[in-house]
Amino acid sequence: MYEDKTYNNIMAEMMADFGADVRTDEGSLAFNACAKIAEKLEDVYGDMDELERNMYPDTQDLPHLIRNAKGKIEYLYAYPAVVKGVFKQDIEIGEQFICGNYTYTVSEKIEEHTYKLTCDTDGAEVNTNKGELIPANYIDDYKGGEITEIIIQGADDEEEEVFRKRLLDTFKNIHFGGNKADYRKLLNDRKEVGGCKPKRRAEGSPWVDIVVISSTFNTPSAEVIKDIQEYIDPEATHGEGDGMAPCCHSVQIKGAESVKINISAKIVFEGGYSAETSRSHIEEAIEKYLSELRKGWEANEFNDMTVRLSRIEANILNIPGILDIENTTLNGVPGNTTLTYEKIPVKGEVVINV
Repeated sequence: MYEDKTYNNIMAEMMADFGADVRTDEGSLAFNACAKIAEKLEDVYGDMDELERNMYPDTQDLPHLIRNAKGKIEYLYAYPAVVKGVFKQDIEIGEQFICGNYTYTVSEKIEEHTYKLTCDTDGAEVNTNKGELIPANYIDDYKGGEITEIIIQGADDEEEEVFRKRLLDTFKNIHFGGNKADYRKLLNDRKEVGGCKPKRRAEGSPWVDIVVISSTFNTPSAEVIKDIQEYIDPEATHGEGDGMAPCCHSVQIKGAESVKINISAKIVFEGGYSAETSRSHIEEAIEKYLSELRKGWEANEFNDMTVRLSRIEANILNIPGILDIENTTLNGVPGNTTLTYEKIPVKGEVVINV
């Protein structure tokens, strides 16, 4: 708003006000008298500009956006992964173990020799970490254990623009009494949820179906689905209003179904490059595109999602060292793959032919 209120512009305005009979060149009395004031005025205009921007949710910085959202939606801060650890002996709650580069703390017993462990590091980077668990402190006659399953996926801090969109959506969609906006607010405010699709009862069905995607835009774990079900409409008392769903709403929570996209292509490499040297980059390019589709899953509503062969080829062709690509197939078909509203694409097998 005050972008033009710079030191030079302020000085030019002030010097012009003196008129032709007063010296205003640099070093003059008028110039020196106004220079310090102009510096301060530039700062004041900058503060005023920042104040004006932080009055409105479409231009606010993140701290002001979070404050503005209070009472409407909650910002989703990073949280740690919870994993299943299977041991060959009983383990004490609170014991710590190391797997790879991360430390985990035993938080709950599931069954004999099987425990929940919470990662000491917040974020999504640990979600692929599995394997042998090594005690952080000495355990007498330790017989071994390993992480076998990610129960709750960790997540990073919510992206600023994603949070901004969620807040702006609250002004357009009024949530009330079990309408779609109401269910979306209830679920999207939960840290484990990255989006949802509430669907009205089909004719002859007792169920209001809600399909949910995880905060990392993958299929939620069975435990997450169970927790959400209890929160919205407990299984033991469907439709009684014992959860957040209104009375007479029998709600069924389902996880978005992952569909593997197997990709095969003939790739022509420049000299010095090969399938071996470029495979990781190719798989990253494919995953980047599929991740974009998953992040847009909720906004796609009940429309089919199209995984486009041309987009995958374009992403691969942008990789240094790749000259050409041909004979590309998705799940064995030389064309696009279409997924219905409750499904999400994940990277399957990648076959590189040369």
